[in-house]
Amino acid sequence: MQIQFGCGIDIDIKSSKLEDINKSFLLVLQKIIREFYQQVINAFADDFIKELVCDRCKIKGHFKWKTHHGKPTLLTLFIGILHLNQLQVQCCECSHKMYITRKMLGIEPRKRIPADTVRKLGLIGALTTYRVASKITGMFGVVIDKMTIWKSVQQLGESINFDLDPDELAAGEADGTGIPINGIEKRGKELKVFVQLKKAGGVRIAGISIGNYDSQWNKLFKPIRKTLEKFKNFLLITDGDSSILKGLGDKVKVIYQRCLWHIPHQFKWYLWKDGVKRKSDEWIKALSELINICNTKSLQHDKDCIDNIVKLKISQLERLILYCKNNGWKRCTSYLENAKADMFTSLKNRLDGKSTSHVERVMRTVNMRANVGKWNPNGVLNAMKIRLAYYYNNFNI
Repeated sequence: MQIQFGCGIDIDIKSSKLEDINKSFLLVLQKIIREFYQQVINAFADDFIKELVCDRCKIKGHFKWKTHHGKPTLLTLFIGILHLNQLQVQCCECSHKMYITRKMLGIEPRKRIPADTVRKLGLIGALTTYRVASKITGMFGVVIDKMTIWKSVQQLGESINFDLDPDELAAGEADGTGIPINGIEKRGKELKVFVQLKKAGGVRIAGISIGNYDSQWNKLFKPIRKTLEKFKNFLLITDGDSSILKGLGDKVKVIYQRCLWHIPHQFKWYLWKDGVKRKSDEWIKALSELINICNTKSLQHDKDCIDNIVKLKISQLERLILYCKNNGWKRCTSYLENAKADMFTSLKNRLDGKSTSHVERVMRTVNMRANVGKWNPNGVLNAMKIRLAYYYNNFNI
């Protein structure tokens, strides 16, 4: 339908300075938006009631007009807060009166914020702080308070669900990061994230939950366990947290691989626990040897030699373990012995050497937002669902 739109508005401008023109324009813009919506609704109204069914007698298309200027209904849109006059009709069969403005717009009765606005405000609130989000919207003449943005984040986050994609790789990574929680010192809960590796490179979010440290991984895997069971084998890369495997259950066929980036990274902490001076000759020798052992990225092209290479690397690792033991580094020795069994799983299974975690980048994306202030568990979970869906799963408004 082609609509001829027009409106007359008187403008009172103090001066020709840019700031005064901008302020006046924002005021005029809200009036133009309101008039535009009202005129479009009025233009479609006659055709709409021909297909309208009476709420009481269920007879279709037998109405007469009562008013085009009924009491206003309020809507919060991203471009402004609208007060639209409601259109009212009366059924010619049972005399039942109906307001139809919200029906025409596809918005539920008494719902102030439509789903489209919730998506926009929810995404902004997940990408930046609620205070900044409120400030950004206010720059364009729309005053939306922080609580409205927070509610939009919660509503949108609860509607987002993750799962595995059967068309992507049968490989994924799991990790957790601490979250500042209200009423708990430091980082009181752990946000747990499970990502699936993509054939074209990169990752997509396959699961997310929040719970206690080193436990409750079953909350993450429960919604996607049936999809996981469909894979013949699934390569799981972690930083060594054994509680992740417990959350998977018995039916999931998992090939477990320790992240080869995390091993030397965490080894530095165990060196510190054993009192080894940072950057001393012993510290450099042990760490450099471990980094060399964990370097398997270039070996995916030498599949015929993989078995021999793995044997060589295990031999090198055993010599490093003996070196740690002889130096009295009990924690380093125990850590490397525990990691030994699952360091070269992907190599031995000819899985193209996928053994370095990509999930650390995901955690940085989480922490850039989560580290601003303190949260309640559900609040941060919903905000991170939106944020990660936007950055990794093509979620957009």
